[in-house]
Amino acid sequence: MVKLQADGVEKYFLVDTAATSFANLNSFSSVSARKVRVASWTGSTVTNAGEVSIGEVAIANHKLREVKLPAVDLSAIGKGCGHAIDGIFGVELIQQMGLTIDLQHHIGLLTGKTIDAKAGYAEMEKQMQDCNAAFDLGKTEQLADCFEPDVVLYTPVGEFRGREQVMEYLQKRYLRFAPEVEYRMEVHDIRLFGDALWYTYDYSIVTPEEHPRGHGMAMCRRRGGRWRIVNMHNSLFQSEHPH
Repeated sequence: MVKLQADGVEKYFLVDTAATSFANLNSFSSVSARKVRVASWTGSTVTNAGEVSIGEVAIANHKLREVKLPAVDLSAIGKGCGHAIDGIFGVELIQQMGLTIDLQHHIGLLTGKTIDAKAGYAEMEKQMQDCNAAFDLGKTEQLADCFEPDVVLYTPVGEFRGREQVMEYLQKRYLRFAPEVEYRMEVHDIRLFGDALWYTYDYSIVTPEEHPRGHGMAMCRRRGGRWRIVNMHNSLFQSEHPH
């Protein structure tokens, strides 16, 4: 939980590094209706919701101005937390405020500078180009080094934990067609938290037998100057599901 000032009024927001930021519909008096974009592990979607406009959000001496948040009823989440909440302090606010979370010591460090997520992604993408080539060419050893040992892969056909399980799945499902296999990805939302990078994307995989397309979310981690995939969540477009 983080205590902040919203236009000079004390509010309690729940910190969630994997969620879109929200305001509690019941905590703010001025709410307008509009279409808002919401991010989740299945990608981004547009929905109708209320919207709260906050002139200034402040934590200590760090401030954000003209903040607009989708507004929904968060009372159930507050009950689950054991404390009423006025909003969710999600990925956008974390990035804009320049907040680094130290999980070991349970503290948040404010730099006051906006994190350049696109620059972090560009660095990671440059390293991952070899990984994409390894997938298309079926180079299993090179591809395996692109995943953390404890990687988790969620797919429409099952969940695979650890580098060995993930590589076994990829080999049986796709790599056996190499070099007649192609993986393509279009990135949408990008969030950078220190040495961790989160992004959503649309993907397609072409093999002689199938052409699945869908949404995805991935988290990468940088250690020793090397980016590796920690987890991936892939789902199919609705039209791709078998009838």
